[in-house]
Amino acid sequence: MGLLSNLNPVSAISKAIFGDKGLTGGVMGVLEDTGVVTTPEAKQKAQEALYNYELQMRDKDNDVIKAVNDTMQTEAKSEHWLQWSWRPLVGITFSAVIINNYVLLPYFAKAGLQSINIPPEMWNAMLIILGVAAGTRGWEKIVSASSSNGSPKDKAEK
Repeated sequence: MGLLSNLNPVSAISKAIFGDKGLTGGVMGVLEDTGVVTTPEAKQKAQEALYNYELQMRDKDNDVIKAVNDTMQTEAKSEHWLQWSWRPLVGITFSAVIINNYVLLPYFAKAGLQSINIPPEMWNAMLIILGVAAGTRGWEKIVSASSSNGSPKDKAEK
């Protein structure tokens, strides 16, 4: 579970902001340094609240990932080719524009090849779609691999 917990978006963001202490440790340090938390009882209460908050955020992230995963699985089972092929079509289109504008154009501009101009908003939409699709697919593979292989500790016990 160590690898999966490191890939959790909340954990990654907390670690990036607060270092190895994470959200709870980082915020507790600030609360103690500023004198907001002065007693052991207040510290324990604040730690519990921060820990519960962090768990809620992880649950929300997991719910989002599950919803995207469910949507992708439903689309993949569809009988309609457009429903399950739109992501690859977006990827192919994205690749064709990159190849045209940055690989072929420098060599064939004198022959009349023209650049394909796409507004920045469309580029952002394409990148977001591809990023989410790739990220959720990668997440599926990690979860699948970890659940089918078991942890190293489980293997040692067998």
